[in-house]
Amino acid sequence: MPRFTVETSRSFDDDLDAAVSWRLTNVGSSSTARLLDAYDAFVAAVGEFPLMAGSVEGTSYRWRALEGYIAVYAVEETTRAVTLMRLFHMSANWRARLLASNVDE
Repeated sequence: MPRFTVETSRSFDDDLDAAVSWRLTNVGSSSTARLLDAYDAFVAAVGEFPLMAGSVEGTSYRWRALEGYIAVYAVEETTRAVTLMRLFHMSANWRARLLASNVDE
């Protein structure tokens, strides 16, 4: 059982849905399956060790690589909760996009 609960924001859900749809349409089902398997492993890892990841300079967020993407999340230690905030493609200027967006949606 994970030490922290892991939840997702609506923005993260939308980002993941877009990534899955893009992979299904443009790359294929095996690539999509790898992304979803990596996502499951990612959720398990951040549930156990949420603070063992890079921090996003200028914010309280953390980030980890996830199968060609960058997952950004917040950790609330008092409630032992992790909230997955956004999912950016690695080739994007994700730090600038994160800082310019309303992440808390």
